[in-house]
Amino acid sequence: MPAPGEGTIGCKLIAGRLYQTISSAYPLKIISPKAVANSPIPNDGDDSQQQQKPLEPAVGYILSYGGGIVHGDQINVRAQVGSGCALILLTQGSTKVYRHRANRPPSYLKNPTNDAKLDIEQSYQTIEISVEPNGLVCLLPDPVTCFKDALYNQRQIVRLSDASSSVVLLDWMTSGRMSRGERWEFAKYFSVNVVELGCKIIVRDALLLEQAGLVRLRDVDAFAFLLVLGPAGKEVAREFLREHREMRIRAFRKRENIVWSVSEVEEFGVTGVAVRVAGPTTEDVREWIKCRLALLQNVVGDSAWSMYFNSS
Repeated sequence: MPAPGEGTIGCKLIAGRLYQTISSAYPLKIISPKAVANSPIPNDGDDSQQQQKPLEPAVGYILSYGGGIVHGDQINVRAQVGSGCALILLTQGSTKVYRHRANRPPSYLKNPTNDAKLDIEQSYQTIEISVEPNGLVCLLPDPVTCFKDALYNQRQIVRLSDASSSVVLLDWMTSGRMSRGERWEFAKYFSVNVVELGCKIIVRDALLLEQAGLVRLRDVDAFAFLLVLGPAGKEVAREFLREHREMRIRAFRKRENIVWSVSEVEEFGVTGVAVRVAGPTTEDVREWIKCRLALLQNVVGDSAWSMYFNSS
């Protein structure tokens, strides 16, 4: 049985059929609705090419019994994606991080082993994913919303087996509970995203926001980091680069509300793009991202994609 706050999800093909494993313990909950793969893509009458078999999709929702991450929570999720599978990890609504309550850790952590030597006065979430050859993981959560005085730390680590493994990783946040007048009033937001190939680091991105430096973000209410790597996302990466080139050419024209940049990634045979996005509202950024990830529907299938597209 997993320890409190720990969970696992795995998917692999056995004799051509998808096999999934899921486990989780309070306050974490993982559920997995059934998704259906698309039919094989026709080869347009070219007998020299075999039909392109779509990836077998699996969907997992990462949830919390408390409706968010409470002060002192330590959430740890591990995922394994088998060859020929596409695992889409989602959330139901934004991940709320509740405010810091001094000297009041959650009841299930009254006597924590705390092997990682974490500060139980802060909140933590770690997601570690291993992707086998020809596998794909899409980590597409809703944004993190930190309440006033919240102290939040997260790590998202993806380990690729080889250059045929793929990842689409979204890490984004809002300014806070805007309906309550809270904008950039949390105490700490620290996020680290790492993609590895064997023992080699392909991408490492870190963002630290603390109260002292948040004044500069007053005109922005949503910020996102999006990573698209591997063959399964090559069409999406190509479109990002094409659009960015066109944007630079027509820079003198009126621009949209979204401010964004793209960087090419090419390390140890792994190629793709890293995108940073900022916008005045959460919905502006959400729709901008979903529109540009639409090509993934051809990869993960209509059924799995509809779950992401209809999430809020």
